[in-house]
Amino acid sequence: MFALFFNTPGTRRMNSHFHRVGICCLVVACVSFARAEPPATDDSAALAQAVTIHRDEWGVPHILGPTDASVVFGMGYAQAEDYFWQLEDTTIRALGRYAEVAGESGLASDLLNRAFEIVPRSKADFEKLSAGNQQLARAYAQGINWYLKHHPETPRRLIQQFEPWMALAIDRHLLLDFAYGATHAGRPQILFDSKTTEQPVSDRMTPFEEAAQAAVGSNAWAIGPSKTASGNAMLLINPHQPWFGWGQFYEAHLDSEESIRMSGACFFGSPIPTLGHNENLGWTYTVSEPDNADTWKVVFDSPDNPLAYRFDDGHRLATEWTETIGVRKRSKVEQRPVVFRKTHHGPLVRKLDDQTYLAANVAGIFDLRRVDQAMGMVRAKNFEEWKQAIGYCALPLFNVVYADREGNILYLYNGTIPIRDPAFDWTSSVDGTTSATEWRGTHTIDQLPQVLNPRCGYVQSCNTSPFTTTHDENPDRSLFPSYMFEDADFQKRRAQISRKLLSEASDVTFERFQELAFDTRLYWPLTQLPDFERAFRDYSASHPDAARRIQPYLDHLLDWDCRATVDSTQTTLCVEWYEELHEGSYPGETLKSKYTDNLAQQLEALAATANKLRLIHGNWKVPWGNVHRIQRVADKPDVKSAALAFNRETLSFPCAGAPGPLGIVYTVYSTPSIPWISPSRYAVVGSCYLGVVEFGDRVQAASAVQFGASSDPQSQHYFDQARYFSEQKLKPAWFYREEVLENAIRSYHPGE
Repeated sequence: MFALFFNTPGTRRMNSHFHRVGICCLVVACVSFARAEPPATDDSAALAQAVTIHRDEWGVPHILGPTDASVVFGMGYAQAEDYFWQLEDTTIRALGRYAEVAGESGLASDLLNRAFEIVPRSKADFEKLSAGNQQLARAYAQGINWYLKHHPETPRRLIQQFEPWMALAIDRHLLLDFAYGATHAGRPQILFDSKTTEQPVSDRMTPFEEAAQAAVGSNAWAIGPSKTASGNAMLLINPHQPWFGWGQFYEAHLDSEESIRMSGACFFGSPIPTLGHNENLGWTYTVSEPDNADTWKVVFDSPDNPLAYRFDDGHRLATEWTETIGVRKRSKVEQRPVVFRKTHHGPLVRKLDDQTYLAANVAGIFDLRRVDQAMGMVRAKNFEEWKQAIGYCALPLFNVVYADREGNILYLYNGTIPIRDPAFDWTSSVDGTTSATEWRGTHTIDQLPQVLNPRCGYVQSCNTSPFTTTHDENPDRSLFPSYMFEDADFQKRRAQISRKLLSEASDVTFERFQELAFDTRLYWPLTQLPDFERAFRDYSASHPDAARRIQPYLDHLLDWDCRATVDSTQTTLCVEWYEELHEGSYPGETLKSKYTDNLAQQLEALAATANKLRLIHGNWKVPWGNVHRIQRVADKPDVKSAALAFNRETLSFPCAGAPGPLGIVYTVYSTPSIPWISPSRYAVVGSCYLGVVEFGDRVQAASAVQFGASSDPQSQHYFDQARYFSEQKLKPAWFYREEVLENAIRSYHPGE
């Protein structure tokens, strides 16, 4: 409800403490999270008795109740029951207190959070929500607290009591961290504290952080009646996020006798599934890069007032305040006072010289209509109602792909995109001393790129340009202002293979669509191997000895259908070769190394790759499934900490997926093979929820997450769905009440 974002997906340049998409929020100094007494009107016991959680054979919660509040209460309880550690971790980030548990590594997140005042604004704005939306947020918090009340043994690192406004803070924190990268301001600095001699976090990401950031993305498809055997529209939902930490998706199904009947997935901290379907329609997101955030150069040049900044023919006054940020130092938390300052442009995040600072802002972060937009989409019965709801444009970014039972399919370049004076260069900081650089409202939904019911019968979005949605029917780029996009020229191979598969598809059955969702054809070797074969013939004439050394490896790749499978030795050679060619710019899709445009050197790198495989594995022909594995470690805040915990003794499954830049639908990124340390590659980012939906007279769906429904290593549902990902299969996702009851393995009221 409060978190309409995913993404999916994408490749936005974010500046979190780890990779592009962290969760940062703002907290006032005196926020206290000691256990609070429940309000006198607390109806938790009644809600707990009203709602029933039915667990199917994979542990997925199907939450049935008489009212919307009752199922949202059940959602809060189920999330806490399945993964309280992650739910709390996400919330701590959103409260701007992550350094209290993570130490210095969490400070950059907290600085961004505090600068944008996420917590005080969320507290104040919660009171402005409609009574109905307040009730739902309250019910969600009550569900979490009901779990804690009945499970006092659950470890808690910081939060003792959840409050209803926290769902609003989580939503804003996530979106801020997704969108802040578009400001190009870099990580926030400590600006006005004289005792601070160095910044807490370097502006420069490590290669590991950069690779993890670039790996985040999503696939989204919709095919219309002309493409399917049944004449029904179908939808593919496939976000690619970190497999450890905040990026994990939670699958759930809510069925209220009032108005919420929604099945799908969301990040932890969301009261309802935020991508998925109801009985009439469904949608999903992929991360986009609209230019919805900017920075202004603000000049403080008054000798009499340090808070006065120049604007037009006079000055305005900035607001300054001090917050105390706790930073963990071993077993203690050190309290650090930090001074913040904001202008009408936004908070100051960086110092340029003695007088000049950068102020940053992100459009739409605090738009309260986003709650009404989300609920309107969930409750929509047809395309017109759904389009009216998303027409608020209160969600700052994300491509949207949609399908419904009437056969409609849609691609929308959604976003809260400011209207600007095109005379300025909005790709860099603009002059903040003049009203000419002020935002002039935001673009309406009809002013955004979109494709509705194209004749080709499909739309796709794989974090690529909105102008290459299909192979022949796309928005006209000349009709849109250039400042609107940062991804207008993105041409990713995942999108290219998607367009190829979907343009060629016909008479697609529900079963066939599931197979396509796990397709492992690799676009890079499919299109580039013929060029390498031609280059090799020329190379052989001038370098016969070197050619003889390279030929066995190239012949091996040429004797291949370019599909990644667990038995394929060509896949291992190809993936490792691609990574060798990208030398630290991986996982990019454009070479930025000595190999650029030099096919001869690229062929020589193939021989070097084979030697590396021989060194690590004793043989250059190694089945991909022997090397590429799915393994789970519990309670890790990010990919880096998970990577350090993998080991060969723990259960793992082979994985046919491969890195997205090679152009594959089944996208999975993994740790590298390291001689004498870890010959196996373990999946860490990629396809983390996969759902396929067909909209007929009765909706049918299939889905899977990469691990399982529970975070408890002792649970049978800790790692049971990993086998489905390994075998490239989906499980039924029951939707109708009779199906849920027939397939329920365990049914209970929260607290039982």
